[in-house]
Amino acid sequence: EEEFSMSSKPAEVTRYQKRELEVGATTLPITKRQKIVHKQQRNFPPSFWDNLSQLYLTTRSLREFDRRTFWPSTPKQPHLTGAAQIDSNQLVQFAQEGGPDLRDLRAYPGAEEASSDPAGISTDTMAPNTSAYSKEFEQHMIDHGCFPPEHPPYGAVKPQNFDEIVARLERPIPSSPAFTTQEFTDYLVVNKSCINEAEVMNNVISGIFAVRKPLPHGLTSKFNNLESLTGCQMVEPMPDWHDGISPSDLAVTVRNRLQNFIVPSTNPARLCVPNFLFEVKGPDGSITILFRQAMFAGVLGARGVHELRHWLDPHTLDDNNAYTIAATYEPVQRNLIFYAIHPTHSNNKAHQALSSTPARYYTYRMTKLKAWMLDSDVDTFNKGMWAFQNARQWAKEQRDLLCAAANLKAGPKEPAFMGSGSQESSDELGMDGASG
Repeated sequence: EEEFSMSSKPAEVTRYQKRELEVGATTLPITKRQKIVHKQQRNFPPSFWDNLSQLYLTTRSLREFDRRTFWPSTPKQPHLTGAAQIDSNQLVQFAQEGGPDLRDLRAYPGAEEASSDPAGISTDTMAPNTSAYSKEFEQHMIDHGCFPPEHPPYGAVKPQNFDEIVARLERPIPSSPAFTTQEFTDYLVVNKSCINEAEVMNNVISGIFAVRKPLPHGLTSKFNNLESLTGCQMVEPMPDWHDGISPSDLAVTVRNRLQNFIVPSTNPARLCVPNFLFEVKGPDGSITILFRQAMFAGVLGARGVHELRHWLDPHTLDDNNAYTIAATYEPVQRNLIFYAIHPTHSNNKAHQALSSTPARYYTYRMTKLKAWMLDSDVDTFNKGMWAFQNARQWAKEQRDLLCAAANLKAGPKEPAFMGSGSQESSDELGMDGASG
């Protein structure tokens, strides 16, 4: 039996083992390592953190701290070798393999630091397991006048038409047959079988919630055409569901004039003026993130309606009414929750400093309207389904009134679309104009 000692000759390492050790030691070319790390180091831009009123100890804030603390000065260029001494073929090959490994040099930026842009980093691709809808995100929204329900110092600020909207949500729909006990049981089984957000959307929302009231809607459409809500590009929202106006129904003059507020997508075939926004999570999704997503999308929708109303008649802006509804559903507690979002005039100079016109001297308030726990019993389930249909229909009525007034002000009927692409939406995941 062999004895082990510190002076024993190490066992011979096979070629395969050596390769494993090399991979473990990250001996990939530096350029490839930089690409991998760069993808993982996405964050909000520096201006986001500079203007945040309160910092939280999170992964993103620590990442920004590291970026600011450990970013070294640019290393001096080394003295160049004479051109006559350079073998161009060897130089090209050397560069393709990543160049010299300088990680052992003191103060030299390694792959982790070199891949970070000191001037700010795009948020198109987020780091794994790190949501953009963090505590800092919510604080940033609050700092810029977008308040969640019952937020101090004013507490609950309800819209003037709060009771009217709640009464509408609770109204039974005689023309819509009630779900039977068997259909309610089927819903519980289908909901329980969903393992991710996509299945919840396809099997529960589209397959059960929306079948009784077909209305044009968009699915998972990225809102990538809107002016930044806070002056800082944080993240492009992509609500799971939104109802809006078909582009063919709204005058092109109106869409062109207000396109960065009421035309959420760069695809001209997508719906305009969304004022019913719906967010969903899978069984393992975060309820907190679900709420923040609904708040962000809902405020953008409310701002679009507000800008359109300002263009129609600035004197009607201070009616303190809500024209936008955001809703959330999570399949574990089976909670279906509705919120109203409405603008309130702001005398805060900080908010006015961010506004280019008087129409933007406003903050936005999110108010909880009503909630239904759908697995309670078949009666509660039916009330929740009526509320879902009523909320969509109420939002459509508000859009129709605004659309008619906007078209009347715009003048004679104009071409339907601002550009090409009107035929592509029916084949995409977003499917604007699909029945639901």
